[in-house]
Amino acid sequence: MVNQIPVPQAKYELLTDIRQPRWRTQVVCLTLTFLIVGVLFITRAWFGILVLRAPKADRFVEEQIDNAKIATWLRRARMYAESTKENQNADRNTSVGASEQYHRNATSQVIVCYYTIPWDLNTSGELSPSHIDPHICTHIIVGFASVVNSMLDIGDNAWVYKQVVALKNREPKLKVMISAGGNNELHDGFSEMVKTHANRKKFIRSVLNVTKTYHLDGFDVDWEFPAWIGADDREKIHFVQLLQELRKEFDRSGQKLLLTVAVAAPQAIVDQSYSVPEMAEHVDFVNLMSYDYHFYVWYFPVTDLNAPLFPRCTETGYLSTLNVNFSAQYWVAKGMPREKIVVGIPAYGHSYQLDNPSNHNLQAPASGFGKLGTKGFVNYSAVCQFLKSGAVSIFNKESRVPYTFKDREWISYDNEESIYYKSSWIRTSGFKGAMILSLNVDDWNGTCYGTNETFPLTRTISKGLFKESDSKPQMSIGL
Repeated sequence: MVNQIPVPQAKYELLTDIRQPRWRTQVVCLTLTFLIVGVLFITRAWFGILVLRAPKADRFVEEQIDNAKIATWLRRARMYAESTKENQNADRNTSVGASEQYHRNATSQVIVCYYTIPWDLNTSGELSPSHIDPHICTHIIVGFASVVNSMLDIGDNAWVYKQVVALKNREPKLKVMISAGGNNELHDGFSEMVKTHANRKKFIRSVLNVTKTYHLDGFDVDWEFPAWIGADDREKIHFVQLLQELRKEFDRSGQKLLLTVAVAAPQAIVDQSYSVPEMAEHVDFVNLMSYDYHFYVWYFPVTDLNAPLFPRCTETGYLSTLNVNFSAQYWVAKGMPREKIVVGIPAYGHSYQLDNPSNHNLQAPASGFGKLGTKGFVNYSAVCQFLKSGAVSIFNKESRVPYTFKDREWISYDNEESIYYKSSWIRTSGFKGAMILSLNVDDWNGTCYGTNETFPLTRTISKGLFKESDSKPQMSIGL
């Protein structure tokens, strides 16, 4: 007897037999699609990491960056970007509580001004030493010398140091220092030098020779950054050894030399690169690079603030750490006395190109760097001209900093109002003082207001830091 399959079941099996090949084909197609997309995504991500990490000089040659100030910023910004990626899985509850208010004797506080050696004084856009006002800073740090063959190398820039030191004839209390590293640390100068005691000793002798020859008042270490991504973890220890030996030899020399360090703001770099309590034993103060918290990057293409004083209420977790207040308080929590922390203030802004000119708020989608400046780096004079052209300026009351926009151009920057807030906060919080980066990108030729007032941002620091005025400075031209 032939087995009979019930008609409904036979119909079901027939349909199943017909559909199986199509189903399998769809699975294969979907699998291949996901594999292709995955490979493309991984390739793009890996390429992005390589671009951000690129520390070599030829990377900058490819991008044709011929301006030392911009090269300095771009390299630091890339490393800050890496710190953001490193912190994506950070403890969301990490916080540093604001300390009680402190009041210090204003005479003990400092205004540290970085001055970048001009790239080409034959252009009208470069600040020469003779145009620096020596009365607006307590310290001028000239950058940047290199570390070559375990020696401090000032290149062909001896004339710059001589002219800046000559400013002391007009302001005898001014301190002039030399900084090593920054944009010139594109090779492994620091990394190789700190490895052995013999190399460090050779380097320290060269530092003492330079400071004595050019009558400098101290040395600033701008190593960005020890033991950071891809580097030897032992650099963290070697760095402390370098500072300890510098301090010892400085004290022996009888030159009464200052020893300072330019230090990172992001929490990830602080944790990885610095033994803070040990550093505190040897340095006179640290210059906190509390800027470049936000700028255009392809994997997070939205507008945001370069150097907010405080976080916005919508910023939580790691985003709530990307501000001046958190960074400064975190350094205190790690073991650096607040009276040894000089808080950095940028005189430049970051520009973005908006995807949609109608969407110009914070966190607005962006497609790249703005047209103003180079690689998003915009000096204050250019910001002033942008505002005069009819751009709208918004002051964010939570973060205490402004931003401006017009058409597709969007810029985060600092003005007199934001700097007054910051310098007043520095004073009441008991920190050592304020640092500005840099005199070169402030409005040094007095074009912003038509009053010929030079260095308006740097001058504002003293108004808040030394409380020269009980009221905030009045803004003009929408600044």
